[in-house]
Amino acid sequence: MLAGIETDKATVDFEMQEDGFIAKLLFPEGAKDIPLGTAIAILVENEKDIGAFASYGAGGAQPAAAKPA
Repeated sequence: MLAGIETDKATVDFEMQEDGFIAKLLFPEGAKDIPLGTAIAILVENEKDIGAFASYGAGGAQPAAAKPA
């Protein structure tokens, strides 16, 4: 489960639909009132690409370029 989405009528668990790795969570656990359509995480296909997002921030910081395989 990636997140629990809570509305005034229900709470629904959101599971990842693709295989991959979470490189960066953009909000802390338990964050509330995140606007609809806002990115909540950065997902990558290859585990070795996780490090490229170590300093990434939702405020516009750019990830380091991933090294070719």
